Order: sequence, then structure tokens, then C-alpha cells
Amino acid sequence: MSILKNKMKSNTIQKIIFSVLIIVAILVFNIFVMITANNQIDKIVEVRKEIITESATATNLSDTKRKIEELKVVDSRLNNILIEKGKIVNFISLIEETSNDLGVDIQIFEVDFNDSSDDKVKVLGELEMDFQILGSWQQITTFLQRVESLPYVINIESLRFSINNSPDSIGWNANFTLKGVTN
Repeated sequence: MSILKNKMKSNTIQKIIFSVLIIVAILVFNIFVMITANNQIDKIVEVRKEIITESATATNLSDTKRKIEELKVVDSRLNNILIEKGKIVNFISLIEETSNDLGVDIQIFEVDFNDSSDDKVKVLGELEMDFQILGSWQQITTFLQRVESLPYVINIESLRFSINNSPDSIGWNANFTLKGVTN
């Protein structure tokens, strides 16, 4: 019986040792899985951060591109309403054509272009022109309305009307200064 008891004790001890080894193996495996999972979670978190950062950067670049395009459109519109510095003669021709279309006699007394004095910064200039026009009241007012409706930034200033009593032409005289913004 003692051999049987010893064998049973030996089997029990083996079972306990085997069970302990299995538990240790399971614990080691679980620890290994947890470490690996934490590393994977850290990697996933890093990748998500990168994705979010790249997405934000792409969005910012997209917004910046959109804003640049909007600024280009605004700049184009602004340039379209300014009298181009190199095309002042064309602008004067346009005013003369308008007067011819309406049968108004026009005289240009003075054309003065004031450019910016600072060459380092591109600043808008100013075109100042003194005119005298002769015609009927209707012709003169229609001419002034058409000049004001030209697609440029211009102001009619110093407008003076007088009756023309010369024997050659009866009607009205209008003297005015036209100021325009140039680029």
C-alpha cells in the first residue's frame, strides 16, 4: 500500500506540477498577447494620428488653394475695372467714340497721369482729365451717363454747365474733370 500511496502522491504531484505549468504557460501567453496587443494599439493610435494630421493638412491646403483661386478671381475683377496704365490712349478713344455716337463736340484740355512715387510697392495710380463738351442738354446728360456707366472706377468731378451763345452753335457747354483709377 505504501507503494500505491507513493505512486498516487507522485501522480498528484505530477498533476499539480503539470497544472501549475499550464497556468504559467497561459499567464505567459496572456502577458505576451497583452504586450503585443498594446504595441498594436499604440501603432494603431499612431497611424490614426498620422491620418488625422494628413487629413487636416490636406483640408488646410485645399482651403488655401480655394482662397488663392478666390483671390485670383477678385484680382481679375479688380484689374478689369481699372484703367490699364498702358491703355490710357484706348480709354481716351473710348470716350471720344462715345461723344461721336451722341453727336457731342468734345475737347480734351489736359491729361495728367499720377503714378505712385514708391517703386517698391505697386500702388494704384490716378488719371485726371479735363474736358469741355458742346451739345444739347439731352446730348450732354446722355454723354455723362454713358461715361459714368463705363466699366471702370471713375468719377466725374468739377462739373460746370453754361449756355453757349456763340453764333456758330447754340446749346450747352459742360466743363468737367474726370478722374480714373489706374493699375
